[in-house]
Amino acid sequence: MANMNCAKRLALGKRGVHFAGSVCGFRKIVKNVMNLEGSAKRNVQAFTYFRMFFSARFYYPVFALLFLDYGLSLEQFGILNAVWAATIVLCEVPSGALADTIGRRNLLIATGLCMAVEMGVLLMAPIGGGSWLFILFLINRVVSGFAEAAASGADEALAYDSLKAAGKEDQWGRVLERVQRDTSIAFFFSMMVGAAVYDPVWVNKFLDVLGAGFYVEQADVVKLPILLTFLSSLVVLAMSLRMRDPNPTTVSSLSATIAESWQRTLRAGRWIWITPLPLGVLLAAVVLDSPIRLFLTLASGYWETINLPVASFGLVGSGMALLGLAVPPLARRMSDHYKPVWNFAFLCGLVLVGLIGLSQVIPFWGILPGVCLFAGMYFLNYFASRYLNEAADSDQRATILSFKGLSINLSYGAASLLYSGLVAGIREGMPAESIIASDRGLETSVFVDSLQWLPIAFVCAVLAMAAAYYWRFKLGGGDARSSSSTRS
Repeated sequence: MANMNCAKRLALGKRGVHFAGSVCGFRKIVKNVMNLEGSAKRNVQAFTYFRMFFSARFYYPVFALLFLDYGLSLEQFGILNAVWAATIVLCEVPSGALADTIGRRNLLIATGLCMAVEMGVLLMAPIGGGSWLFILFLINRVVSGFAEAAASGADEALAYDSLKAAGKEDQWGRVLERVQRDTSIAFFFSMMVGAAVYDPVWVNKFLDVLGAGFYVEQADVVKLPILLTFLSSLVVLAMSLRMRDPNPTTVSSLSATIAESWQRTLRAGRWIWITPLPLGVLLAAVVLDSPIRLFLTLASGYWETINLPVASFGLVGSGMALLGLAVPPLARRMSDHYKPVWNFAFLCGLVLVGLIGLSQVIPFWGILPGVCLFAGMYFLNYFASRYLNEAADSDQRATILSFKGLSINLSYGAASLLYSGLVAGIREGMPAESIIASDRGLETSVFVDSLQWLPIAFVCAVLAMAAAYYWRFKLGGGDARSSSSTRS
């Protein structure tokens, strides 16, 4: 009897131990889940601020004017921007593969450091500094181009994988909507403040309010937008340090790292080539991004042509930035309810309407086609980011997103060259009496004529894209693989 009671107590004791062990195991699981959710929340918040302050470039509204006020020539300005674009193209995909190899957080920290360096170089650059001035600006453009390439893809990849690790990847659409909204607000703020601090009249009024007792001239305010952007770079660096990579990687030797990055690049390129959704997204981005960015480059000339006062250009640009508040929620709902092919078809129609409206050059009301193209930019950024993140595997996500950056930058460069050729052809084909007219009137006439060709070129590009996609997966023997998240 005593032995039986002892056996019962022993059995109950074992069950208690098993139960206690199960409780401890459950608590560990809950704790791990809570840690994952906390890490995802922290990373998403840091990603949002990272994007906001990386985009808050206070010198954008006075970009060309600032370079010239430093003492650079127009020719040097053109060379520096070409160097900047070339740096982005050369570093875009390698930086994405590097992010997947050594860790996205490390690339984002490098981005913050590069942004601080590029602004610090301009703060140190002497105004009217001769040959040294060009060298310092050249360093600025190269470092800035690398920062753009390093951030491209790595930030989104880290944020998305953080949500995926916490089992909340279905929230990516809402996160992307909020990030675009907040980035638009930051861009609007930086445009307004940057233009104001570059104007000594506004700065002196502000100093009067503060009772400072002194006044500034134009030479005194040249570096103020640069200083504000440098402060933004410190926030960018702080946010990159705050992030935690959900898929940490071990850094090996330099040669092994380069070899692994190269292999990742080849694998990502092959995956894009054989998978319908990412290839379709990239082809759509190529034909949609270039006309929109071409218009953004020509916007100030277009506003002048439709008789908007020069003083309103900054307000118009800031107002267009506010479309970032309205478009992302609509884009999210469209992504939730419609297939990618229908969303991109809508976007093609929106851009075509905008280009046709531009070609009419309607005084004042010509601002509405510009609204279509600005809205198209926000739609495209949302659709491309959402579809590519949902389709790509975690181990190559940043590389895939870098292919997007490479594609649109190459297409924009090609579109710019073609547009330059178009303008040259129009000018050569004009009658002699027109060429004798004033240079300003001639340039305006050539510009207006060039706008007539943009809708035609866009339609041809869309048809070529559709034909290329059809050939690849219908006639070219493509295996038409798709990821589990492909909805096309």
